[in-house]
Amino acid sequence: MEMPGSNIMSQIDLNQNGNPFLPVKAVQAKYNNNHLRHRAWMIHSFLKCSVVGLCLSLEEQKRILRKTGHSIKHSRDYEIHETFVKSLSSENKISIRLDSYLNKKFNNEISEFSSLDGSMFLNVWKTRFQKGEIAGIYWVAATRPNLKAEHMRLIFRDVHMQMHLNVEKSMKAKQCLCCKEEENRKLKERLQQESAMRRVLKKENKRFEKEAVELGRRYAFLEKDKLATEEDLSNLRENTGMLDFEAENQQLQDELANLTGEIVDYQQRLEVLQNQNNKLLLKLESQRETNNHLKEETEGIIARISALNCCDKTCPSFDLCRKRILIVGGINRMESLYRQLIEKKGGLFEYCDGHLNGGKRALENRIRRADIVLCPVNINSHNACLAAKKLGKKYRKPVHMLAGSGLNAISQALLESQKGASIH
Repeated sequence: MEMPGSNIMSQIDLNQNGNPFLPVKAVQAKYNNNHLRHRAWMIHSFLKCSVVGLCLSLEEQKRILRKTGHSIKHSRDYEIHETFVKSLSSENKISIRLDSYLNKKFNNEISEFSSLDGSMFLNVWKTRFQKGEIAGIYWVAATRPNLKAEHMRLIFRDVHMQMHLNVEKSMKAKQCLCCKEEENRKLKERLQQESAMRRVLKKENKRFEKEAVELGRRYAFLEKDKLATEEDLSNLRENTGMLDFEAENQQLQDELANLTGEIVDYQQRLEVLQNQNNKLLLKLESQRETNNHLKEETEGIIARISALNCCDKTCPSFDLCRKRILIVGGINRMESLYRQLIEKKGGLFEYCDGHLNGGKRALENRIRRADIVLCPVNINSHNACLAAKKLGKKYRKPVHMLAGSGLNAISQALLESQKGASIH
């Protein structure tokens, strides 16, 4: 639980003519019927991060940096965002260009909402917030010098809490992505197995076809031999050895019947194999369509996660501050997702799989370096959990024992750790 005075809103200086979010002195704007408005570098530091993130898309930020002579070839998204937030601390090329661009971009909102009184402005804000249309009116609110402190506090509260909700949605999207990746892996394994089976059946099919050709050749030969035997039998029917020839003829007829039966059996087996082969081909095609669908769905989830994780260390909701987070145990194959979760929040990631075959020295060195230790107990060794507790007490490191090892459990533990840090 947050102690009184520990949240962002309670730390704002209230000695600014009733508005804690704006500087004391306003400037005369060159637009909007000569209304007094603040310039971009004059807005309160608590609003700078959210103004850049809400009012400018990443492409717009890149375009402004190019026009001001900055190279963004090797810059990451959060570095571009950080550059804009820092530029708002003074009047410079970037802040002047940003101020001019946003005033043009939101000219209609400035004309429509700047002259509203506080209560009407707040009602319009609530309507726009429900519709998700807040960029323009948020810029108006941030640069209005005559907006009351309590109104600005309510507006900032809505934006601030929405950022927390976005983090929660991001974690759920990551969990969904993990499940989809596992499902996709299983489908790939199944596809490989069915492809291998199809290759085996294809070879078997070719072998049966060759055998059928050979049996047909033998059948033709026996038919020819039968005709020759019947001709010889008619010539020798009157001779004394007629009985011997008839017995031999009967034997040949029996042999021919057996071969004919084998040919029929092979033909039936060939037909069955061909049907199986056709069914496998249909399954293979269906599996490919499923894989393509899963691939598109996975790419969409990754894009949504990237869009939600737009916060950096200048944001009020972000306070890992390069802390070293050690995870002991958990799911080995999710190590990359653990790393992505912690480093996106600005922390340094370390991992120990919970096996102490080489002794406790390696774990002790990691705990000594760590700022926070997370220890999932559901997928971990008993010795590793006990060692983590003892070493945490020894080096006075906070050790959190987690019931689960999923991304949601890790994220919740980090959130509780951040709240604990804010209280202290």
